[in-house]
Parts: sequence; structure tokens; C-alpha cells
Amino acid sequence: MKRLQMLCFSTLVLTPLFGCSGLSGMHEDQRAHPLDRHVRVHCADQGKRASLEQMIADLATREVVFLGETHLDDVTHRLELAVVEGIHRAGRDVVISMEMFGRDRQSVVDDYLSGAIEEDEFLEQSNPWNNYETGYRPILDWAKQQGVPVIAANVPASVWRKVAFGGGLSALDETTRETIASQLLANTERYWQRYDRTVRGHGHVTAAATVEDRLEKVQSLWDNTMGESVVRALGNFPDSVVIHINGGFHSLEHDGAARQVLLRRPSTDLATVHIVPSFDVQAATVDAGDPRADWIVMTEPVSRGQKSGSLAIYLPRTLRYLIDAPLRSAGPAPLLVWLPDDESVPAEELERLREALGERPCIVVVEPMYSAGSGGLWVAPDHRDEDLAMLSFGLERLRKVLLVQRNVAADQVVLAGSGSGAEAVVSVAIGDSDWPLALVALDGPPGWFGMEGLPDPPESGDEHPGPGLRAIVTEENAEAWRTEAQARAQVGAPLQIEVPVDDGAIEAALLDQLRRALQR
Repeated sequence: MKRLQMLCFSTLVLTPLFGCSGLSGMHEDQRAHPLDRHVRVHCADQGKRASLEQMIADLATREVVFLGETHLDDVTHRLELAVVEGIHRAGRDVVISMEMFGRDRQSVVDDYLSGAIEEDEFLEQSNPWNNYETGYRPILDWAKQQGVPVIAANVPASVWRKVAFGGGLSALDETTRETIASQLLANTERYWQRYDRTVRGHGHVTAAATVEDRLEKVQSLWDNTMGESVVRALGNFPDSVVIHINGGFHSLEHDGAARQVLLRRPSTDLATVHIVPSFDVQAATVDAGDPRADWIVMTEPVSRGQKSGSLAIYLPRTLRYLIDAPLRSAGPAPLLVWLPDDESVPAEELERLREALGERPCIVVVEPMYSAGSGGLWVAPDHRDEDLAMLSFGLERLRKVLLVQRNVAADQVVLAGSGSGAEAVVSVAIGDSDWPLALVALDGPPGWFGMEGLPDPPESGDEHPGPGLRAIVTEENAEAWRTEAQARAQVGAPLQIEVPVDDGAIEAALLDQLRRALQR
């Protein structure tokens, strides 16, 4: 339920493994790979940690491999190239299939790989993604050097836009229609539920629509077409491993494009890899039977490809905080972690809260991410997702450190905030069981955090302990917040709404809630 938090080459000694079954049978020198310290590989079936070499050994026995990525992570792309190289070095012929190129560019891709056109012409004609240089160029370069086919597997952007905004499939001529899967097969209800949670608030789908109603939706066109492209590649290149690279959603839980392959070719020996950047990669764990993929890999964030016009290098960031803790002799203290408005002065907030809440609680005031000690910003608008992921990770680490270093009551931990700090709390605490109780006061409607994707509902036995997030809001915005609460309730992320009699009293109501929570 946590927010997602966001190198490769060696000779291989391969032993066929067939999933997790051979993990304990390999010698240590066979498991070593230069990238093992930058990634954390788990075989999802048993939840066991494995080496990159072990995963590659299993993938080299398959007919189809799906690599589900986050598109901008540098280590992810290096990992993908290592997988392709490793399977090839194992003696298997490989074919690389890519979401990133539309079917109408197949001849351009072929001409570039054969040397018929130079790279400048290829880039001009292939309509590459913005992060082609940092993400996919090394893979195509390797394919060109090795004579490995690359499949332009997806629906062309111009075509899916025409379908979406220009009258559906019936608006396409025969030639254009051939760039989409010849037969559209329905995706699962769970697939569409995940999709709705991801794009909620953007009006992309009608939640009440059936899976059949959504056959011609763009997401369905993408996955049907990529699935058909993979099956075609299996027929055109027998005895090869077809390695399909796509965004993680398209193969998550063996659904999407992966399922479309199996619908068209049920006997396919197919494996999926789900790749997730993590700020704490070496501490990452996976439960046995994790349904996301056959193999789950956490990668160390190092750099990011182009997004909103810029690229990025990830650096360690300090999350500063002030603390006023009671004497240890007073016994375990309730803990308040407070995110103030970004225009406030942290030291003054600490003094104000101590005066308002009395001597019993341990009070921690966290400074905004971009702070000079007297105001700053919690989140920069041009890289909000990265900042929220970093803040979520930092707050989780802060909680663990405080529980170890201070005499605090583990069952009386409250995360709270006001102003822009409250907005950050609303986002980072969504469905997070590390924060059983979070309290905020907000004088506006759900903003950008009301447009964010929602997490999957928790597995049985892993439900949020409650009471969850309590938001004190104005009457004017109460209905919008109740709608937000309903959306969160559907994924097991409790949100309770309170409306004070006086709209000007939301801060006073928040302090009253804090007193009760910290004195119980």
C-alpha cells in the first residue's frame, strides 16, 4: 500500500532453473553479478531473494519474457539490457519487442538495424520517445551490433488518437486498421479496476462500463496489439526468446499484454519481471506468492530520463526535523510527527505545539523538503511524484529512528499537518499502515492529491489497522472531500471527514483532535 519509491554486464554460467526451484542449488560464484549491489531480485513464488544471474538463467529457458518497467529509471534500462545480453549469451536466439515504437515504424527500425539508414534519419522517422537517448538507445545499439530483430509492437500514436478522439475503429481505413490487433479480446475486470485507480480524476474511463464496452479504449488497443505482436514474433522467429519491454502496468499480475499473449497462444511458456525503483533497495522484501510477477526486482535510483523538459541525477537528501522530547523517566511518550505549512517557522511551530498540547507528548516538527529554516516548499510542482516518494521514504525512516532512539509509545504515533504540510500528509499517508492515525486541517478541496492514482486494495489479513486519515475541512469543500473518502474506502484507505460548525475553526478543531489522540 505504500507509494512507489523509486547497473549491467558479465559472462554467465547458466544452469536451467525453472522459476524458484533451483535457487538453493547454485554455488555462490555462479550467483555473482556486478549489478547485484544495485538491484534486489526476488523470486515471487517463494518470496526468496535471488541473484541477477539466477533470474537470467530462468528467463533463458522461456519462450516469452515480459520486462515491466518504470520508463524513466536509468538502472532499470541497464538491467533490461543485462537480461537481453544474458539470455543471448546463454545460447538462445532473442527477439526484442518494444512498446516504445508503433507498428507503422517497423520498416524504419529494420532499416536502421540493417545499416540502410543512419541514426539521424532513424530518429527523424521513428517517432522515438523523449527518453530514447537515455533509455532505449543502448538496447537498439546492442541489437544492431548482434543482428537481433527488434519488433515495433505498439499502436502508432497517431492511430490511437484518431480512435480515441475521431470516431473509433470505424474511422480507420484498411491500412491503418492493420496497425491494431486484428481481434480485440477483453481484458479482466481487475485490469480495469487497476486502470481506473491509476487515472481517476482525469475522465479517461467510465467506471460503470463493462469489459466488453472497453474493447476499443486506448489501453485495450495497446495491450491487444502488443500481445498480438509478441505472438507474431514467436511465429516468425521460432526457437527464439521474445523479450517484450513495456510499462509495468501492461504485464502486472500476468495481465494486460501478457494475458493477451496467453489468450492467443495458451501454451506459451511465459515469464514476467516487474521492476520497481526503491530508495531503500537493499532492505526490500517480497512476500511469498506476491502476484505482481514471476520475478520482482527493486532498482537503486541513480538518474532519471527526460520528464517535463528536464533530466535528473538522484542525490541523498536530508530531511531535517526539530524535536522536543520529555524526559525518559516520564515513561513512553505519545509521538506527534508534524508537517507545518511551508510558510511557517519550524522552531515557532514546535513552541506553539508544546504550549497547546502540554508536556506529555514527544513533538517532532519536520522542515519542508525545500527549506531555509523559515519556510520553503514541501513539493516542487515540476517533480511532485519524486518529492512525495522521497518524503514518504523519509518519514518512514524517521518513524523507525524515533522508535529506536526515543522513549515513545509505538501504539500512540500520530502524523499530522496543516496548510501545505497537510496536503503532503494526505498524499503520503494514503492507506499506509505505518501511520495508523493521521490528522489534517484543510481549507481547500482535494487538489492534485485527489487526482493521484490509488493503491491496490490490501490482501486479506493486511488491512489498514485504522482509524486512518481524519481530515477537518470547511463546509464549502465537504462534499468534494466525502467523494474522495468514498474513492479511498474502495481500496481500504480509510478517510474520515469532520466539518466544524465555524469554518474559521478548523485549526482549533485539529488541535482538539490532537489532544485527544495524544492523551488516550
